[in-house]
Amino acid sequence: MDSPDEYDIIRLLCCQIKMDPVVLSCSHSFCRVCLQQFWRTKETQECPVCGRRSSSDDPICEQLCSLHQEKLDFFCLEDKQPVCLVCRDSQKHINHTFKPISEAVSSYKEELITALKPLRQKLKCCEYIQGKCVHTVKHIKSQADHTERQIKQQFEKLHQFLRDEEEATITALREEEEQKKQMIEKLNRDISALSHTIKYMEEMMKASDVYFLKEFPVSMERVQISSQPDPQTLIDVPRYLATCPSESGRRCRTSSRTLLIVSHQLL
Repeated sequence: MDSPDEYDIIRLLCCQIKMDPVVLSCSHSFCRVCLQQFWRTKETQECPVCGRRSSSDDPICEQLCSLHQEKLDFFCLEDKQPVCLVCRDSQKHINHTFKPISEAVSSYKEELITALKPLRQKLKCCEYIQGKCVHTVKHIKSQADHTERQIKQQFEKLHQFLRDEEEATITALREEEEQKKQMIEKLNRDISALSHTIKYMEEMMKASDVYFLKEFPVSMERVQISSQPDPQTLIDVPRYLATCPSESGRRCRTSSRTLLIVSHQLL
């Protein structure tokens, strides 16, 4: 009676054939062993059929024939009822077949054992499936944990790459900033030199013809040097901006090198 299914079968059998039969005050009868096992399982003394509680004032009694108060030693195969010796010889059971209680119990137990076989097989099958499910759940959990670790490692590499890329890009930006500052300082010097050259040329234009002609080659050389194109003084901002949201909601152009490296990191 370890499982509910087995107990239900035994309880139904107890309603017909009883080994060491006992009866409760509610008139329901059971095998003594079955009833005691039921009480140990439930941890309360109640009738398995109607649920009525038993107490010390309501003891288990040996079941006797309700008509003759004799011990029930036989089992009527036609009526499927235990009977006493007087019942067996009465007109009510004429031409009926009887078996001793012990033989009837043995026969029905064999039948019960046969009925339990498919239940045991079903239980074994369910336990096997349960075991497979438990193993599968553990495997899924292991897979998920391992994949999570790999995801964290991949994104940590990507984060580190982005941090390094940020540092390198900011460093390049500061270097260009310094270069632009130096270029502006040079531009200021060039402006001063140009002003001086222009003033010199204006004075040359006022000089005597002989002096003008004598100094003309040098003057033209100074003018050509001063006429070189102006350098790019502003910072090339798009060069330093990778994928970033713009004010209009569109995305700025992305550095090809950054895209290639990020794609490699993700793969």
